[in-house]
Amino acid sequence: MGNGLVKPKHLRQPNRHVANLAIGCAASHKFLMDPCLGINVISGQADVLCSKVLELEKELKRKDQQLQESESHVAALQEQLAMQTKVIAELSKELQNKCIQLNKLQDVVSTQGEHSLQPPPFEVSADRRRGAKEGVSAEPTTQLCDLGRQTMFSLEKATVRKDSSEKKLITDALNKNQFLKRLEPHQTRDMVECMYERTFQQGSYVIRQGEPGNHIFVLKEGNLEVFQQNKLLSSIPVWTAFGELAILYNCTRTASVKAITNVKTWALDREVFQNIMRVTAQTRQEQYRNFLRSVSLLKNLPEDKLTKIMDCLEVEYYDKGDYVIREGEEGNTFFIIAKGKVIVTQSTTDHSQPQVIKNLHKGDYFGEKALISDDVRSANVIADEYNVECLVIDRETFNQTVGTYEELQTYLEGYVANLAQADEKRHAK
Repeated sequence: MGNGLVKPKHLRQPNRHVANLAIGCAASHKFLMDPCLGINVISGQADVLCSKVLELEKELKRKDQQLQESESHVAALQEQLAMQTKVIAELSKELQNKCIQLNKLQDVVSTQGEHSLQPPPFEVSADRRRGAKEGVSAEPTTQLCDLGRQTMFSLEKATVRKDSSEKKLITDALNKNQFLKRLEPHQTRDMVECMYERTFQQGSYVIRQGEPGNHIFVLKEGNLEVFQQNKLLSSIPVWTAFGELAILYNCTRTASVKAITNVKTWALDREVFQNIMRVTAQTRQEQYRNFLRSVSLLKNLPEDKLTKIMDCLEVEYYDKGDYVIREGEEGNTFFIIAKGKVIVTQSTTDHSQPQVIKNLHKGDYFGEKALISDDVRSANVIADEYNVECLVIDRETFNQTVGTYEELQTYLEGYVANLAQADEKRHAK
């Protein structure tokens, strides 16, 4: 019976952890139940924590917005940098090409002397102004100037049959050349048609330094190396045009080109090239003559004065959206539209933006005020098509050629007066 009253050992000693927990809960309960201390303290801490969380969330949101703005700004700067890098690369390439041209011409000058670079008479789209194509010219030989020999040239007889794929490769080679790429497309086409095949054995010279140059070549097959004073300068890749300076100018070869293997080329004779240029020049002169006769301002000019104008005309090219002239600028050039169309806009007191006042097409002209006065441009002229072509003559040249022709001066003065009246009616600024 006594043993039944004895409790197990683990029940005699209370668990300290449980006891402590109980004590803590009791204290906590007492703390929570205190109406003056516990509830107010907890409530105040909660408000502070909530306020702090809201401030942190607001700050985080602000930081996110700043980060997004910074990322957008960085992206814009990267895009701008990419564009500038592209422009720099294009300018560097153009500068490199110009250096190549300059080096070639300096070689000519140093070996031939400046007197050998005779002024070339057959200019092709020569122009100094923005948007104009640069020209390529060829000086004539005595044979070319012989009228009897000129009439003997036949493009049809000089044509050599080729596959279309071969023609394309030759055309691409000519268009990659820094001097020949400025030719008109039909001139390049005629050159390709007249080129014929020439082969050279390994070890032979295609070109010898110091000898007269009578051919231009396009490498079709094989390996060629360029030497100057027996010093190796470079090699010539396949489908590359070379020897063009001797065709364009009356000069001897400035370097030697040697066949390292058996070589095949396409070649063009100087005389054929010059005849192509001559025919093009004659055709263009006739086109300009007929065209100028259709221009109301010039149609009554005597033949000699019209011829003088044709000799002085320059050609400018513009793409859609390009400004040919700008309102308010000083001007001294007169334009005749040979191809395409332009729009004329003018600022007026009634509108915040320039308004379109007329459209001009082939045969129309503008800038006539500049021929008789130093007045500024009264309107904008903007190309409305791609590859707009304008014939241009400046005031000084115009006055030297036809400026003394009283009938034309009278016509111009009356025409400009009518323009001024029209500007007043539109309330032009």
